[in-house]
Amino acid sequence: MADETNSLLDFYDLDSEKELEVLYNNSLEWKKKQQILMNSTDQFFLIVIAIIIFFMQCGFAFLEAGSVRSKNTVNILIKNMLDTFIGGIAYWAIGWGLAYGAGGNSFCGGSQFFNYQLSYELYPKWFFQFVFAATAATIVSGAIAERCQFVAYLAYSILITGWMYPIVSHWAWDGAGWLAQTGFYKDFAGSGVVHLMGGMCAVVGCYFIGPRMGRFSKIGEQLDMPGHSVPLAGLGGFILIFGFFAFNGGSQGSMSQEGDGGVVALAIVNTLLGASTGGLAVLFINKFMFKRPWSFLMSLNGALTGMVALCAGCNYFEPWAALIVGGLAGVGFMIVHFVMLRLMLDDPLDAVAVHGGGGLVGLFSVPWFMSVGLETGERGIFWDGHQSFPWLVFGYNIAGAISIMAWSALWSALLFGSLSMLKMLRVSTDDEFKGMDLIKHGESAYPAAAWVEYQYSKDYPAAQDMNCSGALPAVMSGHNHAVITTSGVTEDKSREAFNNPMEMVPTTEKMVKPVSSIFMSVTAIQDGFGGGGLDMDARQEDVAAFSSRQAESEHDNKGFQVRGDDSKLL
Repeated sequence: MADETNSLLDFYDLDSEKELEVLYNNSLEWKKKQQILMNSTDQFFLIVIAIIIFFMQCGFAFLEAGSVRSKNTVNILIKNMLDTFIGGIAYWAIGWGLAYGAGGNSFCGGSQFFNYQLSYELYPKWFFQFVFAATAATIVSGAIAERCQFVAYLAYSILITGWMYPIVSHWAWDGAGWLAQTGFYKDFAGSGVVHLMGGMCAVVGCYFIGPRMGRFSKIGEQLDMPGHSVPLAGLGGFILIFGFFAFNGGSQGSMSQEGDGGVVALAIVNTLLGASTGGLAVLFINKFMFKRPWSFLMSLNGALTGMVALCAGCNYFEPWAALIVGGLAGVGFMIVHFVMLRLMLDDPLDAVAVHGGGGLVGLFSVPWFMSVGLETGERGIFWDGHQSFPWLVFGYNIAGAISIMAWSALWSALLFGSLSMLKMLRVSTDDEFKGMDLIKHGESAYPAAAWVEYQYSKDYPAAQDMNCSGALPAVMSGHNHAVITTSGVTEDKSREAFNNPMEMVPTTEKMVKPVSSIFMSVTAIQDGFGGGGLDMDARQEDVAAFSSRQAESEHDNKGFQVRGDDSKLL
């Protein structure tokens, strides 16, 4: 306090010219500190957002793992992990330089390869752009899952993150890119740059690698081949929904300028609304138009498609417009989904429908619905359709979509076609039949030996003190307490209290049980005299067969013996 007082007194002792000089210098120092704080805020914002987007790799891993059969779980997990490892090296070596390196041209960047002479101040942007590149590569891994060779995976992962994606991102997002220079191409968070590019690579990969064995009949009929875990796929889907909020909102790129917070919040809210109508549209179309059950996985994919479509214009849309775009994305997903099936293109994750279909809907929706923060004459066709600006946006978005699709299809066809000719694209029939987890990786996602434990054995000492076949609780002991009645019905007393509502609600039992007994008696009489019951000899044969299977099972399980070969196709 004393030092501040002395400084103030010294200031007043100066003449007017010196006082102005001191005030000017202090103002410059304050502006410098303010600029440092603003830059640090933007850098911290990008780093945190990029870390959240990076977590989407976990979502892709779980979604893909749950959507494939259990025999290929480890295989798809390691591919998702290597998207990060391989993509990081490829983007560091050439990806960043091609995308944003100074001294380039309208086609690609021209410096800062291997991060040479790249300022540390740009590392937050580097990391942010890298997680977008990794996302583009992951799209393809799901589309050709369960039959792609490991070498082929390494090849396309390097090509996408190191060459294909950086060029496209330069076109659209670097100031020197030919699409960015027009000022009319609008793709805020990558409906075209990331998702359409990845979706196009995926459809080409599906074409060259062919469908999984048993996916279609000889006459082209679709045969169901569900993944092994809906909960895993659901968890992955929810993680992706969480990550999309950062994916779209963080594309603002800064948080220090006036209005940044509002744009980020608008993008996040619109992303949520797009997911909502996208998921609901698919849910209702699937139920009422195609007369199918209420599908969780289809609805989840519809929600993801809605978020993909919102990438392009989530900063320009009013919330009501985001609802419409999300619904259109759901319709687009259904169209691409069934077109893929009609063409016998096997995509276990529906990656082409989600990312390709959603990307197209997003790019084509921007020129119609953009309005927020735009001046009169620069809004969408519904507002300023009499002006040239929105039509130019429409034209350049179409041109951008065609260019991205052509670029992606060209290099994907060269890569996958070459690998197919060299017999390096698809695994052998035997490997596909048995699954790649044990053959290629020596690891099983669900090893049978892990489920055999000593405490569940009849020989375990604690079993002597328990009224069950082992230390396993009665409710987990299968049918070890089951008995077969003369009517051939299995009765499991150990589970009765947990499945019988009469036991769970005693009051209800007193009222309902007498009525139930009378009803069962009448039913038994009708079965006996009406000819509707089973023949007694047939029932006795069923009892004998069941008893034989039960004895065989108990014999095989005794002493921790496990039946079955873990490599067999179930």
